[in-house]
Amino acid sequence: MIQDKSQLLNAFKAEFASSVNNVLINSTGERVNFREVSVFEQKSLSKMMIQNENRKDIVYDAQCALINKLALNEGFDVYALTEFDRIKILMEVYQSNFFKNKTEFKCKECGCQNQYELDFSKAVENMDKIKLEELEYEYSDKVRSFKFRFAYPLVKTVSGFYRFYAGKYRNVNQKERQVLDNMGNIEYINLFIKSVEVSHVGSEAEPLRADFASMKYADIEELLAMFPQDIFYNENGIINFVTKNYLEKLNGAFEKPTCQHCGAVYDESVGGAGDFL
Repeated sequence: MIQDKSQLLNAFKAEFASSVNNVLINSTGERVNFREVSVFEQKSLSKMMIQNENRKDIVYDAQCALINKLALNEGFDVYALTEFDRIKILMEVYQSNFFKNKTEFKCKECGCQNQYELDFSKAVENMDKIKLEELEYEYSDKVRSFKFRFAYPLVKTVSGFYRFYAGKYRNVNQKERQVLDNMGNIEYINLFIKSVEVSHVGSEAEPLRADFASMKYADIEELLAMFPQDIFYNENGIINFVTKNYLEKLNGAFEKPTCQHCGAVYDESVGGAGDFL
């Protein structure tokens, strides 16, 4: 029989060590065990997220620190994994504690009000089947030819991106922050660029190559600022390419909500992977 608080706490710690979520890490093909989130950890992270709602860098790194703390596999480091892996782990190990599961929406067909609950278990099951592929994209004008390689960014890259933004726009007001957040959402897509080769059309010289995965985001931003804007914003540009091949694939793991009254599919975003970015 347990006699005192210390014995009780030790018993709970031992129980946590055997109560685990086993998560497939898509980028490595390995499985990692995570213990459950404690009430103290839930409250601490929730408080920190509320106090730093305008600091994505602080929130992001706090989530990553908790993931590392929950991992039971020796040597695990979420910063070495991809952003896809991080989102999946969040859903698997503590989404029910921190993320909004139920959303209200009005059906455009019949006008009825609906309550939709995200099925995270189904989403994780769908994500198990997604293969993380590197893809190529080419763009040429009259003078230059660009060849890009894309992949889901590493967590350490995304963390650096948020810290860069937080430092650059530390003293802006709320209205300016809204605009900058929208800009940041677009520039987040740049993180999917793994490398780029630039060559002159018709030249036999070796192309110039930049490996973005090894660069700080400040340097990436400076480099990309010199590229023609059509590469990013035309109909078949980088923004649409990444959205279609990476972001939509991730969001596709979440089933679209339907109206409980008429069965119409609600096409607008309701929750999904965006809650974890």
